[in-house]
Amino acid sequence: MALPSYLFYLFVDRIREFLTHWYLGGLKTIAHFTFGLLEGLDRNLALKVSLRHFGEPLYQDRSVIGWFLGIIFRSFRIVIALILYGIILGIALACYLAWAGLPLGIIYWGFFIK
Repeated sequence: MALPSYLFYLFVDRIREFLTHWYLGGLKTIAHFTFGLLEGLDRNLALKVSLRHFGEPLYQDRSVIGWFLGIIFRSFRIVIALILYGIILGIALACYLAWAGLPLGIIYWGFFIK
């Protein structure tokens, strides 16, 4: 009686190990890649810097034109950065959902599609 229970334990443990590796490992990998990509983009788009200095004049030009251009250019930079960040996060989410659905799709395809 010990052998069947041990084999069942091994079966359940291997399934748990696979699910942990597949879902958590996949999430960590995709998140690491995505955040690295976003950090690289932030070096060029400077979203945090633009938000921090939004009300300041452009290039410390304290004239009316400097204040006006600073708000306009930083607004465009913020909008473009948010759109690109949203697109990248959407693609990363779609990739993870496809990754998460792959085992279920294989099981479904193996049992129900002939």
